Amino acid sequence: MVLPVLQGGATGCSEVPSTDIPASLAASSDIRYRPERFPGRGDIKDLVEQILRSEGVPREIAALVWIESDFTVGCYSRVGAAGPWQLMPTTGRELGLKINDFIDERYSWVASTRAAARYLTHLHNIFDDWSLTIAAYNCGPGRVQAGLRQGGSTFGEIELPGETDAFVPRFASAAEAYVQVELESEKLAVVWVPAGFDLRLLAAETDLDIDMLMDLNRSYLLEKTPAEGEAWEIVVPVEYAGEAFNTAWAIDPARYLVKEGDSWSLIASALGVSLEVLMGLNPAGSLQPGMSIDIPESQRQPVNAGYIENPQFIRYTVRMGDTLSEIAAGVGVSSSEVAAWNEMSPGDTIYPGDVLLLRRSGSSSVQESTESIPALPADDEIDIVSGGGRIEHTVVEGDTLWDLAMRYGVSIEQIMYLNSLENNILSLGNVLVIIPE
Repeated sequence: MVLPVLQGGATGCSEVPSTDIPASLAASSDIRYRPERFPGRGDIKDLVEQILRSEGVPREIAALVWIESDFTVGCYSRVGAAGPWQLMPTTGRELGLKINDFIDERYSWVASTRAAARYLTHLHNIFDDWSLTIAAYNCGPGRVQAGLRQGGSTFGEIELPGETDAFVPRFASAAEAYVQVELESEKLAVVWVPAGFDLRLLAAETDLDIDMLMDLNRSYLLEKTPAEGEAWEIVVPVEYAGEAFNTAWAIDPARYLVKEGDSWSLIASALGVSLEVLMGLNPAGSLQPGMSIDIPESQRQPVNAGYIENPQFIRYTVRMGDTLSEIAAGVGVSSSEVAAWNEMSPGDTIYPGDVLLLRRSGSSSVQESTESIPALPADDEIDIVSGGGRIEHTVVEGDTLWDLAMRYGVSIEQIMYLNSLENNILSLGNVLVIIPE
């Protein structure tokens, strides 16, 4: 039988050791985080911590959410990173998150936290050092590995991008403050509901506030679970967990069953839809207990609506001899603009293998054709991830299958299959065939 799967703040999981990040790093942060300025809600904080514990990740890793999104689930960036952990679409998919027109699990507190925890565990298994793990989370494991090969063994001894040099001390400061945060709060639970289930029905049947329910479950872009699969997770207040679970599996997942005392206005309010639209979809007029009525499509703005309007960017891999000003000139902008797009300073040094985000010339929506690629140096000098077509990537120092999969938006398995690789060892100078999705 499917049962509730998690309660935020539960004590069933054993404690996980803290990170090994030196306290001195916090003192060098350019941003001073303080516990009294923590922006998140106590119930969400408890839920995130419980998930991290269940994945074997130190609780203070949740400070990354403070830095990345201010504990705001609907946070998105102009370059496509989304959700509390600010995951790019390709990264999210590689970590197993569902991202399509119906669901974007980067906006799920549960799914995105599990995915981030898995990714951080993967990085920590590589570096066995949380400072380097956090650095790799920011700039990619290949860049950190390249820095280690150039000399040094700890953060501060290796050469990393300027943004990462600032990011790790910020994390140290945020983590130091985070563990001091104490908030009284209600608890949350995660329960399974059927596929193709309209969450507005759950609100109407259980007296859950529709706005509160949808704010806790923003990953369901149309206010219903996808039709595929057997069940999906939702977050509810813990006191509603049993009722929500039992109700979800007992009712029609797509239509509302009229009850004694119901009125059109009461039903519309409970479902979070307008009275006019609801009645227009059900022209029968009078309501009779036991009859089923149709529910209009969601009228609420999806959490990703703002991202859809954002400029479209492509990713440019820096090659030997590139300068920021030359790359900027190639797309007809200033080096300051490119620096701003990448949250760096125009004077920062760029290195071969670094990935810069460049806005397409004249682009204003994600529906722009992938053929509209700015004039940059020849293909044998750079790689542009444009979607579709065949790419031949020459392996450079620091490349890993994981990095390449993230960069080109494909799976590790695809790269290995297309290139008849039997293991994950890459040789410098080898040419890999990659076909972006």
